Amino acid sequence: MLGIVVSIGATILLNVRDTNTANDTAYNLAADAATGLAEYGNWFDIIVIVGVAAVILSLIFMAFGRRGGGGLTY
Repeated sequence: MLGIVVSIGATILLNVRDTNTANDTAYNLAADAATGLAEYGNWFDIIVIVGVAAVILSLIFMAFGRRGGGGLTY
């Protein structure tokens, strides 16, 4: 879902860039923003892998964290 939004955003920014005069402030801003979104796309796979690893590690820590508190009674 996020990849689709980034792709659409980059396409819109390129269209905005192309409607302005080259080397104008609006042209440069749209071009820089499109480049930034393209660079984010390069990091997207790494962000997803780190997120999945964090969820797996949290589940492991939650599973093993419950075994150590045997002396507590409620």
